Amino acid sequence: MYVYIWKDTNHVPFYVGLSKKYHRTNPKNSGSRNKSCIEKLTAIGADNTIVELIQVPTLEDACQLEFNLIEKYGRLDLNTGTLTNKMQGGSPGSKGLSPEKMIDLKFRLSDPNHPIRSSEARAKAVARLNSPDVKEKFLGDNNPAKSPKVRQKLKAIWENEEYRESQRVRKLGKPIHSNEEKEKRKQALLDKNHPLNILEFHKTLNSDPDIKAKRVATLQSPEQRARQSAAMKANWAKRKALKSESQS
Repeated sequence: MYVYIWKDTNHVPFYVGLSKKYHRTNPKNSGSRNKSCIEKLTAIGADNTIVELIQVPTLEDACQLEFNLIEKYGRLDLNTGTLTNKMQGGSPGSKGLSPEKMIDLKFRLSDPNHPIRSSEARAKAVARLNSPDVKEKFLGDNNPAKSPKVRQKLKAIWENEEYRESQRVRKLGKPIHSNEEKEKRKQALLDKNHPLNILEFHKTLNSDPDIKAKRVATLQSPEQRARQSAAMKANWAKRKALKSESQS
């Protein structure tokens, strides 16, 4: 667990929070903070914000420390201090969305005109993902999936016979390759309201010279050519066998 304090360039605290995820302590990841905090961050600049990070062993310790810090520094809305926090702290936060709110959120996010699908939002997301500090966290050995702890945990899960059987049963009998399912997916792609047709992702991908160069390089790689050759030979052998059966 992490308790973090955001400070301005004069080392004056303006926000205290807690999180079990390290990335939430980064001022650049401030989307769900309150309006006063966002305005303060905008005025200071995320890159200029000073972050004081305190790691604690348990959620209870984090809640208590957050409460103590907010009480110590005081809140702007109560005229007791400098923090933009709107609550006294000490609470573990949301327990998750109710089923009704989940359905409402799914409906709103599926709207083709939702702001999250705007060109500005996409440009902002792409710029953030391509920023050096984000890439550094996920490239090479920094990828969380490569950490020994995570790999050991995943290995232990898949070594459980009951889990493997549950995954087999979950996929068993699904008609993903049936003619009906193929036609259903085809009609979904032909729908003019499909995101691919609205946002024209495929046109962007096909017109981007960098993406085209990567695609061509991959298709012409020895590994890919070997896979394609093996697949074509297997299909040809299957066709010959079927032809022989039909003639006999």
